[in-house]
Amino acid sequence: MSHRGRVVLEGIRFAVGVASEPSGVVTLWKNATGGKIVGCLPPTPFPELPHAAGLLPITLESPRDLSLLSGQVDAWLVGADPSTFPAPSAAIPRFAFPLVAPMSLEEALDRIEALAEWVGAVSGSPVSEGGVWKSIRAYATRRSLLDALDERLARETAFLTPEERRVIVRAGIFLPPEAHSRLLSSILGIDPESGPNPTEGEKGDPLIGLAKRLM
Repeated sequence: MSHRGRVVLEGIRFAVGVASEPSGVVTLWKNATGGKIVGCLPPTPFPELPHAAGLLPITLESPRDLSLLSGQVDAWLVGADPSTFPAPSAAIPRFAFPLVAPMSLEEALDRIEALAEWVGAVSGSPVSEGGVWKSIRAYATRRSLLDALDERLARETAFLTPEERRVIVRAGIFLPPEAHSRLLSSILGIDPESGPNPTEGEKGDPLIGLAKRLM
């Protein structure tokens, strides 16, 4: 038995399975939730919005990822600039999010509100203020755990190999942030209930806070 322990090894094995054959876990998620998959080309700066609508945003890293998820993607969130990927099917919903910086906060907010309206239409469930705050917390928690993982690796270089870290991070592409956070917590030996849960500043319209990211 490795000095890293059974739980760590099981977490690594799970991450390897997800990262190499994501279709299985995506199918399980769709069957369990009845939710839909949004393929993101390039990475969306606002995964919180599809997540808040009950969708699972998946950022495809390469054309091979597209083949691994053949038939699984229900809608596309694409950049306005040409992509190196093959053009997604025009037969399913698509939203082009401008990549050029907005000229004002008002313009940025218009873009965020348009995206929120679109993901709500795709899912059939309008995006609520509470849902967006919940999603913001979920993604912030995952970012904190990824930072904690890197801090652990800086202290203990033998804790994970570079390839093990890569597949653990890559698994998060295909998992909801809550599920990826549980995986990270188990590998780090952190109680998920005692993990970071940022709530400070949750006042007002969360869409304005997201819009400020574009500025």
